[in-house]
Amino acid sequence: MKQRSLQSKLFIAYLSMACLILFSFAAFFYLFVAGRLKESQISAMNTLNSSFQSQVDSAIQNLDTVSVNINYSNISKSILDQQFDLNISDDMLSKMSDLFLSLSGTELKADQVNLYDFSGYVLQSGLSTMVKKTDSSRTEWLQKARDANGKKIITKPYSTYEYSKSAKYPQWMISVYRSFTNQYRRGVGVIETAKQCKSIFKSIISYEKKNHNTAASVYVFNNDGELIYPYDISEENAEQIKPYFTLTDDSQTSTRLKSPLTGKNVYATRADSKYTGFTYLTVQPESFILAPVYQMIKILMAVVAAFLFASVIISYKLSRSVVKPVKHLKHIIQRMELDTLGQETVTSYPVSVNELEELYQAFQHMSDNLKDSMMELTEAKEQEVRARSMALQTQINPHFYYNSLSSISVLAENGDCDTVVKMCRNLSMIMRYITDTGHTTVTLADELDYVRKYLYCMKVRYQSSLNYNIDVDESILMEKVPKLLIQPLVENAIRYGSDCAPPWTITISSYIADNCWKITVTDTGPGFSEEACARIAENLAKADKNPGLPELKINGLGTVNVYLRWKLFCKGDIIFEYGNTEDGHGMISIGRYMAQEQSKTITGSTRKESI
Repeated sequence: MKQRSLQSKLFIAYLSMACLILFSFAAFFYLFVAGRLKESQISAMNTLNSSFQSQVDSAIQNLDTVSVNINYSNISKSILDQQFDLNISDDMLSKMSDLFLSLSGTELKADQVNLYDFSGYVLQSGLSTMVKKTDSSRTEWLQKARDANGKKIITKPYSTYEYSKSAKYPQWMISVYRSFTNQYRRGVGVIETAKQCKSIFKSIISYEKKNHNTAASVYVFNNDGELIYPYDISEENAEQIKPYFTLTDDSQTSTRLKSPLTGKNVYATRADSKYTGFTYLTVQPESFILAPVYQMIKILMAVVAAFLFASVIISYKLSRSVVKPVKHLKHIIQRMELDTLGQETVTSYPVSVNELEELYQAFQHMSDNLKDSMMELTEAKEQEVRARSMALQTQINPHFYYNSLSSISVLAENGDCDTVVKMCRNLSMIMRYITDTGHTTVTLADELDYVRKYLYCMKVRYQSSLNYNIDVDESILMEKVPKLLIQPLVENAIRYGSDCAPPWTITISSYIADNCWKITVTDTGPGFSEEACARIAENLAKADKNPGLPELKINGLGTVNVYLRWKLFCKGDIIFEYGNTEDGHGMISIGRYMAQEQSKTITGSTRKESI
C-alpha cells in the first residue's frame, strides 16, 4: 500500500481536527435547535387541542343543558298531559315553541329543539317549527336515547335540508338526544337539541381560515373512531384520514408517525375529552416544523464552508512549515555519498521548530562522526566479505577424497592404468581449483568444467549405477559466478538421489528467458519430503534475517551455504528454487536476473554432454 507523505499526514490531521470541530458544532446546533423547535411546536399544538376541546365541549354542553332544562321544566310537563300526545292544537304548539326558545337562552344555545313521542310524532321548534310525523332516519338515534336511561347521546355530523331555507344547500348539524320523562320519572319521549357544525367547530374553522397556508391539520374523532371533523368531506377521504386514530395512543400526548395520506413523517398531538368522548388530533408535517432549521442550516453550511476553506489554507501552511525543513534534510541525505560525506552543513538551514533544529544538529554530528569512521568500517567490511567467501568456498567433503583414493587403489590393483591416470589428473585439477584462493570468481564454464571432473570421479566410483547429463546453453557460459556454486548442488543430488535402486541420473540443464537465466540440477531420487522443504525454508528465512557466516559443516557445503554466497555475490537479485518435478524427483535451480542490455546479447546455442 502506498505510504502518504509527512506533509499530507499533517495536513490531513490538522484538517480533520478542524472538520471535527466544525461539524460537531453544526450537529450540536442542528440537534439542539431542532429539539427546541419540536418541543415548541408540539407545545403549541397541545395548546390548540386544549382550546378546540374546550370550545367544542362547551357547545355540546350547551346543547345538553337545553335538553336537561326542558326535561326538568314543570312548565313543559304542565302543558303536555300525561298521555303525552303531540297531536296538539296550534295554540299549544306556540306555547311549547316559546318555552323551548326561552329555555335555549338568549344566545341560542340550540339552533333546533325537537320533542319526540312514542306514537310517531315530533314537535319541532327553532329553525323549523311544526308538528309532524317522525322521520324514519331518526329511528336509530331515538332507540339509542331510550336505551341510554337518561344519558346523553351525541350524533356524528349529518347533512339535512330539513332546517335549510334553500333546497340547494343542506345544513350540517350535530344533535344531542336525551330521554324525556313525565312527572312520574317515566320515559314518555325523546328530546333532541341540535346545532350547526359551523357553530360547534367555530374555533377550528377560524384557526384554519386565519392560518390558511401554515395551519396544522385538525381532525376530530368520536368514541368509535369515526371522523366528525372535517365533516363536509367525502367518505373516501374520511377513510384515508381514519388511520390517524389507530396510529395514535391516548396515553401519549404527542407521536411521531408516517402520514397515511402522504407517507411522510409527521408529528401528531392528541387530546381526549372525557365529557364528549371526542378525540382531537392536530397533525403537522415534520418538514414544516423543521423548516426554520433548514433555513438556518443553509446559513450555517455557508459559514462552515468559509471556515473549512480557511482551515484548508491554515492546515496547509502549518504542515508545510513543519515538513519543509524535513524535506530539506531528506534531500541532503539523498545526495549524500561516501566520498562527499560531511561536505554539506545542514545546520545553516533556518528552522522554526526547536525539535527540528535539534534533529538538524544531531544529524550534522552523526554525519561528522560517520565520516571519521567510514573508512575503517569499509575496510573491515571488505575483509569480512573476503574471509566469508573464502571460508564458504573452501569447504569440501573429505569423504569424496577418501572414496576417490579407494577407487584409484582398486583400479591400480586391477591394472587399469589409464583410468588411474585420468582419476589422478582430475583430482589434481579439483584440488588446484579449490585451493586457488586468488580467484574467488570464475565463469560458469569453469564451474561446469570443475563439476564435470567431479562427476567423472563419482562415475568411476559408482560405475554403471550413476549417469549424468550436462545440457547448458553456451550463451551463458561466460557469466560470472562464485567458485563451488554448482558442485554442492550436484553433491547433494548424488547424496539424496541415491536413496533408491540404481541406476541414478544427475541432469544439469539451463533455462534462459528475456531477463533471466538459471541452472537446474535434477536427480532421479525420491524427491524432497514436506519436512525437508519446510526445514530448508526455515533455514533460508533464518539466513535472510541473519546473513552472517553459517555453521560450517565438515560433510558438505549445504543448501543455505550456496544460497548465501550466491545472494552475496548478486547483491540479493537472485533466483533460488527447490522442490520436486512432475515425476516426483528432486530439483534445485539457481540463477539471476539480468540487465536489459545484457539480456539482448544472449543467443540460443546449446552445449550438451551425457555420460
